[in-house]
Amino acid sequence: MKKILLPTDFSENAWNAIAYAMQLFHDDRCEFILLHTYVPAFYRVDYALGGPAYSGIDDAMIQATISGLERTVSRIEEEFPNLRHTFHQRYAFNLLTDEISEITAEEDIDLVLMGTKGATGAEKVLFGSNAVFTLRKSKAPVLLIPAGYKYSKPKHIVFPTDYLRVYEAAELKPMTSILNKFKATLTVLRVEEDEEELTEKQQSNRDRLAECLGDIRYIFEKVEDGVMPTAVEKYVEDHPCDMLVMLNRKHSFIERLLLRQNVDTLGFELDIPFLVIQSNAKLNV
Repeated sequence: MKKILLPTDFSENAWNAIAYAMQLFHDDRCEFILLHTYVPAFYRVDYALGGPAYSGIDDAMIQATISGLERTVSRIEEEFPNLRHTFHQRYAFNLLTDEISEITAEEDIDLVLMGTKGATGAEKVLFGSNAVFTLRKSKAPVLLIPAGYKYSKPKHIVFPTDYLRVYEAAELKPMTSILNKFKATLTVLRVEEDEEELTEKQQSNRDRLAECLGDIRYIFEKVEDGVMPTAVEKYVEDHPCDMLVMLNRKHSFIERLLLRQNVDTLGFELDIPFLVIQSNAKLNV
């Protein structure tokens, strides 16, 4: 049974991500944990010493949270009835990203799925601070759903990579399980920023990736004279695809973006779901 964490702030954007999850995992036995966190604009330092009873947190806030979670579960069961799905509710006086990290470790979460806010004037993903810090801290894979994105079966997935690491089937499972389930096609995309051909080690890593993909339908493709992330954004715009997947590992493109100092937003804009998988794969260059 899959364990999936669904953070929600009770917005329509959060509901849109929940609806996507119900449809993506319609045929899977899943345990969903709906999470809401709250931190009042002003709260007394004595919260850390005594908890809510000493901090003056309004009971109405807690009750509103409980009611919001109950309404969300009721709406799910009404719009997406499914005997394969079970739901749990969790709320906390905590930063969202910290609570996600704690639950991910405690519950052995398979996936964190959450919505992102839309870019001003365009229906694209603009990663706000919650999404950025979740990508930084979460040990579980994170699937971000753009504001307003309507579910469609993922039939074509794009996976940019530089072939600098040894791939392992286990770390790729969040992606390959979706590919297998929907009999989707994978494009493995290399952006040639320096126009150099693959080294012997990179070729070996590419062959290893092909082994991990097994019977999945895939193609290897490259973009010449490209620059990350612009080349990937343009490829996604120019080619029909339903999901972008990246590995977040040391010295990768996405890690460099996520580790920028004082980052509040990540200007990597997409209008399709974005799956980020944490990777500890060893360097092989």
